[in-house]
Amino acid sequence: RPRAPRPPRRRRVKRNRAKLVQLGFQEMVGTAVETSFFNFDALYVPQDHPAREESDIYYIKDSVSGDVSGHAKAVEHVKETHENGDQTGSTGCGYKYSLEAAQRLILRGHGTCLSARTLESHNYSVPSRHFSIARVYRPEITDRTHLSEFNQVEGIIIDKNLNLQDLLGVLGKFALEIAGADKVRFKPDYFPFTEPSVELSAYKEGYGWIEFGGSGIFRPEVTKPLGVTEPVIAWGLGVDRLFMMRAGIEDIRMIFSSDLD
Repeated sequence: RPRAPRPPRRRRVKRNRAKLVQLGFQEMVGTAVETSFFNFDALYVPQDHPAREESDIYYIKDSVSGDVSGHAKAVEHVKETHENGDQTGSTGCGYKYSLEAAQRLILRGHGTCLSARTLESHNYSVPSRHFSIARVYRPEITDRTHLSEFNQVEGIIIDKNLNLQDLLGVLGKFALEIAGADKVRFKPDYFPFTEPSVELSAYKEGYGWIEFGGSGIFRPEVTKPLGVTEPVIAWGLGVDRLFMMRAGIEDIRMIFSSDLD
């Protein structure tokens, strides 16, 4: 009997996963429901940051708190880093850290929470490369390039001799080889967990420019509390936008529609 065609999302995820495995990356996996600790706190996002408001993240209504007791050492160092900088060389954020806020359950807002979990686990060698292709959730206003539920390819590389040039090389490879772009451009950006931070955009003849996502080098306030001493470069790119450029699709909503063509 003929096999039913795979849905477009499964095809593009399989293709992207195969490419990353060929490049020596190991896959990171996790659940869609995440604690605020790994989605925010471990990434040095202050507990009063606007990105944590209910207008910017989906909180779980019926099961408010998760359990972070199995990560007590990391929680303690993250707490001290937020309050006074701990041993990172930073002055911290200067507020009283709340364990209750850290345990609040959310739908993950980015794949970077999986990178934080990987670093905290220490289940890796140096050097090593890791990736995830994750469904993520944000209360976005829907338009041709934004949805409240979308897919993100997240990646980190851990090595002793990494710098910004290495990061730009990886981003360029994504845009040119996976999205089929003709050229790329980078511009400075800001994220609480990386410094420097870079935004990636790409151009394809007949399609135009599209922004793919952000990247950077994890700050010491992220790596040191998790027990990581090596530099870590990281990025989070929209898989759906990569596919849009490759397939010549102008509106992201078409990918999630019932139009099989």
